[in-house]
Amino acid sequence: MKGSRPPRDNRSAFLLDVHRRGIPGAARMRRYEDGDEVDLVIVGAGAGGGTLAQRLARKGWRIVILESGPFWDPDRDWVSDEAGQHKLYWTAPRVIGGGDPVELGKNNSGHGVGGSMIHYAGYAPRFHPSDFETNNRDGVGADWPVSYEELRPHYERVERELPVAGQDWPWGDPHAYPHAAHPISGAAEQARRGALAAGVDMRIGPVAIPNGTFGNRPHCIYRGFCLQACKVNAKASPFVTHLPDAIEHGVEVRADSHAVRIGFAGGRCTGVTYVRDGRERFQRAAAVCVSGYSIESPRLLLNSDGLANAADQVGRYLMVQGATQVAARFPDALRQYKGPPPEISSEQFYETDESRGFARGFSIQTVGPLPIDWAQHVLADGHWGHALREYMRDYNHWTTLGLLCELLPLAENRVTLAEEKDAHGMPVARFDYTQCDNDRANIAYGTKVLERIWEAAGAQDTLTIGRYAHLVGGCRMGFSPEDSVVDRDHRAWGIPNLFVCDGSVMPTQGAANPALTIMALASRLAERLSAGR
Repeated sequence: MKGSRPPRDNRSAFLLDVHRRGIPGAARMRRYEDGDEVDLVIVGAGAGGGTLAQRLARKGWRIVILESGPFWDPDRDWVSDEAGQHKLYWTAPRVIGGGDPVELGKNNSGHGVGGSMIHYAGYAPRFHPSDFETNNRDGVGADWPVSYEELRPHYERVERELPVAGQDWPWGDPHAYPHAAHPISGAAEQARRGALAAGVDMRIGPVAIPNGTFGNRPHCIYRGFCLQACKVNAKASPFVTHLPDAIEHGVEVRADSHAVRIGFAGGRCTGVTYVRDGRERFQRAAAVCVSGYSIESPRLLLNSDGLANAADQVGRYLMVQGATQVAARFPDALRQYKGPPPEISSEQFYETDESRGFARGFSIQTVGPLPIDWAQHVLADGHWGHALREYMRDYNHWTTLGLLCELLPLAENRVTLAEEKDAHGMPVARFDYTQCDNDRANIAYGTKVLERIWEAAGAQDTLTIGRYAHLVGGCRMGFSPEDSVVDRDHRAWGIPNLFVCDGSVMPTQGAANPALTIMALASRLAERLSAGR
């Protein structure tokens, strides 16, 4: 029987106020002094840091989370407007380069309590068992020091906490989800008919949005603003799924506090220097966990006199996913903005098929660009002036499919420190990225599959935009200090009280959105730290 109750060891859903959207416990949150040596200071209040803090707070750990961005109050801060929500994105200066530079901002970086899951689409698939051993199976990428089997119970636990809704999943490790699938829109139904005609198997979901009420969280109202933050708190993020319970158990989330250096003496970390209200401060801690994601975590370590970088591994093997989108026009009004953007998806092409001419694969999902994003889509296809205006007037007749192509980890794709300084006096991050031939072949093949689906659906016109999504890597976990930054327990090689827990530790990208895997990794780390490992 579908439907799930919140786990007994996480009461976040019931701690929320049905009449207000902010975290109720924030006003009475525990406050630590900088001079108090807490058990753990976590840098970043996103998927990794928020989940880890909640788990360990339940075990009695004294924790401070330093978050560079603000502590959001959805009633006060969030609006139903694309341009009005740009404040959710990390838009501080960064330098990009390489042969195929990656634009940084709204599609891959978050700013504020809850991290980038505040503005993710809500899509929450698992990685496949093969993702953890791509080198052994396919001769590319890197094997993880953690197996899928070790993460499975944590996937299941987090899926209940979010909770995840969707049809039973046939790919990877076949499994069911706690909540039944949501109804789908006319736009998604059009895509599903085309996929069926083209021989592509689709499923509804999985999305981290309850199908019905969940504790004090409301049912999704299908307003289509998932990528601009869920103002009703239906979509899952650490802001509603883990931080309320963490705060209730003594965690301090110290917002507007930008970490600039990790203190280090006698072979151990001593705390974190951060800037708040224009003044440098230092929070003492028995241990430090960096959870700033794939640009900011390497930047912080590099700015801390190259901490954990004895083998020149910090910042390397940064990855994105090829995320080309192809939109299609139909006679009927489809209104692609209705409902969660990822309504239906397919992982039929996820695994390596040697007949395609490249290793690994891709997934397919519906997406629902709102008007500003739609304008960028039209412009990317080369339409300006009068043509742009006509495409904008025709918006309701279009629907869009997108790829998530697994692009391979390469040592030269990395974060370094630029000469330019930011407002905190910290060197700006530089990210250089270049695709390999396997990456290009993967994206090209996937794009042809999308075109085939729309042709089978009887589309009148199509538009294509090449783009990237989902940063991971930069502080990858591995089997030895020569080729990685942290071990299988997220501990920096040679530094017993320094941990990294976010998407930066992932050795490969997969063809799935990374949020669920990041949370599962954090859940596993908390279990091991609690056991004293």
